[in-house]
Amino acid sequence: MIKFDYHTHTNHSFDSSATVDGMVQRAISLGLEEYAITDHIDFTWPDCRIISPHGIAANVKAMQAAKERYADQIKILVGVEFGLRPDCEEAAAKIAKAYDFDIVIGSMHEINGSDFYYPELHKGRTKHEVFQLYFENALETVIACDSFDILGHLDYVERYARFPDKTLHHADYREIVDEILKVIIRKDKGIEINTSGFAYGLGRTHPQVGIVKRYRELGGEIITVGSDTHKPENIAHSFDKAYEVLKEAGFNHITRFCKRKPILTPLKK
Repeated sequence: MIKFDYHTHTNHSFDSSATVDGMVQRAISLGLEEYAITDHIDFTWPDCRIISPHGIAANVKAMQAAKERYADQIKILVGVEFGLRPDCEEAAAKIAKAYDFDIVIGSMHEINGSDFYYPELHKGRTKHEVFQLYFENALETVIACDSFDILGHLDYVERYARFPDKTLHHADYREIVDEILKVIIRKDKGIEINTSGFAYGLGRTHPQVGIVKRYRELGGEIITVGSDTHKPENIAHSFDKAYEVLKEAGFNHITRFCKRKPILTPLKK
């Protein structure tokens, strides 16, 4: 069983009502060794997703306090999930340098100001056009941005696709996905196996196993596992399946982080 959940949210994120203590206590009850809190900071939205400088400071302070409070029971990592797009690097770099983070996840949640969750992005476009647009934006983002350690939930666009069949087939986007993965590897960044696809009924991880395999074939080594949960009951959700994906993709290790430095750790049998 994988003992590290590296992608979770609390009520310091706009879309969670879970307390820090409630999440940490659940992680302890599951026997996790390390637990990362990675609340959202989205830079381009004109609404509650943007966290003020005071809000960021309060969030980090809460994580650091919990880290000390539970130090004898679990290792808590102070993290963040940046919602990135190509013009966000300056803002992201400023925050990443201002705080003592253990891990920074960089994710794409929107394209040109339109969140995947809302129908506007899908109007007048085919499924292929929407998915291709997502990967094009992801490529532009990873080229332009450096202030992250792990690329979050690659192929996440599938979760909120507004089509009768929203299945994303890796083979249809192999060339551009390869380019994204090559940039990630060249920059010494990593990817995550995000198990939220099981919680949302997709029946697989983000990214799907074929993309994880390709990352490994191209020489990728840095890889974490996270539930992306916003509530205690889904911490470490479907981690047995994440373990299967790691092994199928050819990994015999998982990556832990400390002070934003990756630590390759052998998988436990």
